[in-house]
Amino acid sequence: MQSLYQRILGTSFESLDPILKRIHDDRTLRRYSGHCEIEGDRTFLAKLVAKVAGLPSRGTSVAVTVTMNCNREAEEWVRDFGAHRMRSCLSFHRTRLRERLGLVLFTFELIAGLDRIDWHVVSARFWPLALPITWLLECSASEAVVNGRYTFEVKARVRGVGMIVHYKGWLVES
Repeated sequence: MQSLYQRILGTSFESLDPILKRIHDDRTLRRYSGHCEIEGDRTFLAKLVAKVAGLPSRGTSVAVTVTMNCNREAEEWVRDFGAHRMRSCLSFHRTRLRERLGLVLFTFELIAGLDRIDWHVVSARFWPLALPITWLLECSASEAVVNGRYTFEVKARVRGVGMIVHYKGWLVES
């Protein structure tokens, strides 16, 4: 059985760094731990949007664990940022990656390099409503191998609201 990332990335998956291939392989259960830095605007509206999406709040050197439960149809990612739990469901959608975070649904195009995967948002919905892509000034994620370790970075900034979240860190298999 091919993993979700193998189906989305096709032949590019095979040329990924082994660390990236391992984190996105076809095992049904994967668990990683590490640390991250979390930033976000302090405005009421930015905090509200982050809360609706289930995003973590600000923190320095936050312990993080990520558990991925996978089946043929989807992957459930449970991210524990200290005491804050964030759940999302990732699935295949027309050669792209879909991620549901609470009432928010994103569709990403994944671009693979040898030692990185970049996520570029192509559409977003808040429950039944399509959000204009121009509202998302910045909404991206990247995964990379830096000095032999898996790293990640996620940014979301919305027009008129500000920085919703920006977190980055590293993970190792646990």
